[in-house]
Amino acid sequence: MKLFPFYPQPDSKDCGPTCLRMVAKHYGRSYTLQYLRERSFITREGVSMLGISDTAENIGFKTMGVKISFEQLQNEAPLPCIVHWKQNHFVVVYKVESEKLKVIVHVADPAHGLIKYTKEEFLKGWLSTKTNNENTGVALLLEPTPKFY
Repeated sequence: MKLFPFYPQPDSKDCGPTCLRMVAKHYGRSYTLQYLRERSFITREGVSMLGISDTAENIGFKTMGVKISFEQLQNEAPLPCIVHWKQNHFVVVYKVESEKLKVIVHVADPAHGLIKYTKEEFLKGWLSTKTNNENTGVALLLEPTPKFY
């Protein structure tokens, strides 16, 4: 199996544009970090989910920012997607699989590399709110449009 494309973030505020760079490369397009950074409305604190979404749409993705349950992420979300991590970071979820009796979440974290988390480990970093008594996390779903290619 081909490894998911990974790029490290050179600075703590670059996680959002770096995640978008990895997703674009997964779909066959290469962008420099500088190109994506300039379009992401980056501040001293980094970039917002809206900034990532606007940049993704600018390069040809259709995007949707959502609060979803883990089950929705696992069964319905198009992967790879970008998720809000530990309330201050962005990572890419590129695969969710069942191994034996465990669910494994494959993450490309621009600060730490390609990582496999158990479902429980992943939920600790991803979940942000309870909606209708269901734990949810924030994700940016991305799908390439003909404009992307």
